[in-house]
Amino acid sequence: MDLGPGIPHNCQCGALTIVLTSGTSRNPGRKFYRCGAILGPNHVFKWFDEAQFEEFDVLASKQTMIINDLAQINKDIVELKNDLGEIIEVIEQIITKL
Repeated sequence: MDLGPGIPHNCQCGALTIVLTSGTSRNPGRKFYRCGAILGPNHVFKWFDEAQFEEFDVLASKQTMIINDLAQINKDIVELKNDLGEIIEVIEQIITKL
């Protein structure tokens, strides 16, 4: 089952995920996400620490996109201000000719 990157909030079956702690000798005390309704091969299971690191990567990528979008918005605002200044100059010229 492909969960995608980051924290799994829902299982493929629609149930919310829960966080549990492993009691096995191989992974004692390690937290994991699991389907809150059914345990099985077609339901969510993901190690908590791995999901957290993936989530950080997802958020860092989104942050970079937001920063780039804001830079573009700032450029657009400067251009609009310049355009508005030119429009005001033309209007003032027309008014003085009247």
